[in-house]
Amino acid sequence: MRVVIRREEYVSGAPMERPGVRDWKLIYPEQGFDVKTLCLGLVEVEPGHSTPLHRHRCEEVYYIVQGSGVVEVEGERHEISAGDAVYIPVNARHRVINTGRETLRYVAVGGVMLVPLLPEWPTPSPYEILEG
Repeated sequence: MRVVIRREEYVSGAPMERPGVRDWKLIYPEQGFDVKTLCLGLVEVEPGHSTPLHRHRCEEVYYIVQGSGVVEVEGERHEISAGDAVYIPVNARHRVINTGRETLRYVAVGGVMLVPLLPEWPTPSPYEILEG
């Protein structure tokens, strides 16, 4: 049973990635973890960049580790900075925008493993990307 993942083992290439955005898969089935209800990621957004507007059929929470910016949820914008926690409801359209001067880094925990995914299951991605 796998318990620990080291920095050098992180996997990138998630659908959220685009220029200026890195989405690291940490505790995911494809990393060898026998997860049933949760997965854990680390997202890094460079200044002036944002994650794509997207949604998924699971709750998600973020903990802002570094930087500042805005989280947009269902069209409403909320300022965020290091030390803040964010709740994203099921199926809410959302994105994170880095409005600061340093990399915005946040831990993302979601329950995407056991929920119906958009647009239908199985899909190549647990996300429905709504732009770009």
